[in-house]
Amino acid sequence: VDPRDARSPCYACIFPPQAAFEEVQCSMMGVFAPLVGVVGAMQAAEALKLLAGVGTSLAGRLLMLDGRTMEWSTMHVGRSPGCAICAAR
Repeated sequence: VDPRDARSPCYACIFPPQAAFEEVQCSMMGVFAPLVGVVGAMQAAEALKLLAGVGTSLAGRLLMLDGRTMEWSTMHVGRSPGCAICAAR
């Protein structure tokens, strides 16, 4: 998500507030702590890239990590034309 990029989706484009998602709480399923660190480090690196203006942004791509195989998959996400948050911009 990069609000400076007109093509980048906002958070609500990816996860619409009115959508019903199956909510699984961490207290029930648990958290595999090392994966939290891996994803957090990736997010921090992306934030530093954006602040420094270097590299290619991941805006518009949703990266998903399969902790069992340690494989990343990517899903390209565009701005939703009917988004209540950013469609007016």
